[in-house]
Amino acid sequence: MNVQLLETVRRTIVYRPERFCLAQWAFAHNEQAVLTGGATPRGFRCCIAGHVLLESGTYTERELLLHGGFHTGGGLWNEAGDVLGLSTPQYRTLFFPSQWQKPYKQEYYLCSADEEAEVAAAYIDHYITKHADPERAPARSEKRSKRAESIMATV
Repeated sequence: MNVQLLETVRRTIVYRPERFCLAQWAFAHNEQAVLTGGATPRGFRCCIAGHVLLESGTYTERELLLHGGFHTGGGLWNEAGDVLGLSTPQYRTLFFPSQWQKPYKQEYYLCSADEEAEVAAAYIDHYITKHADPERAPARSEKRSKRAESIMATV
């Protein structure tokens, strides 16, 4: 698993929560202007898999918007999983909240839109801790949010 890339995705979600939405590959308020006229995306958001593809340099925001909208499955999930070095079952438990373990799954389905990024970041942190090779996992230097700490305490 590419722990460094997943850590970068987690940090991006934490520090730029307005750019995160688990329900969409990619969204921008001016999507058509981006796709047809090359405008800079306004209000751009994407999911965990989308952030993996962005942070790895595999796709640009415009390219994600070409494939974007609501999740339609298939190629992008597979590609993001491949970039992270994950098998299909592994990436499903990372990208799909319906596959998350308790209490993260419940936290996600009960959270507000304003809390979504924080809950997802807490799950990514848990996922890395659970699945990373201890020899290769980076040391945790960032403090977790209070919400993340409370979720982690119930695990």
